Amino acid sequence: MIGMKRSLSILIVVLLFSITLAGYFSCFVGLALSGAAFPYLGVYYNVENFKIGGSLGFIMGPDEKKSGQWYYMFSPAVEVAYFLTENFSVSWDARALVVIPYQSEQLYLTGPGAGYSFRLWEGALSLKIHGELILPISAGEKAWSRDMTKFPVPFIEGEYEFTPPFFSDNH
Repeated sequence: MIGMKRSLSILIVVLLFSITLAGYFSCFVGLALSGAAFPYLGVYYNVENFKIGGSLGFIMGPDEKKSGQWYYMFSPAVEVAYFLTENFSVSWDARALVVIPYQSEQLYLTGPGAGYSFRLWEGALSLKIHGELILPISAGEKAWSRDMTKFPVPFIEGEYEFTPPFFSDNH
């Protein structure tokens, strides 16, 4: 009986949140430039002037430190954006840069950004600029000993956002 009440309570809360946060999902593909160019894929949840989303970028290439070896870089990110006008947004994001086999040198970054988007085909093309700071929990001693933490790491991004038909009928 208690399990059924708990399940009903969870169902009601989920239903209320679904009605309150009535928005839609959209997908995006992008390219970020910051020391390296890496493509990424992600999903946004859009509610009126806000959007929150996550993405995962990936590149690989020959390792400059070890000849004949390859490195693999993953870049998971989370972003929250607010549209001041229909096309201009301000955002805050957090991301990690994880390079395999150098996981001990990974970076955790966070910082503000701004973007301009315009309609293109069935979606929107966005151009963004971010200035992200290296967080003290990352990069071990290397970033700190090189004074890299005092300056923002610039990111320039371009992304194309679209809403697949299975995510929403209305957008």
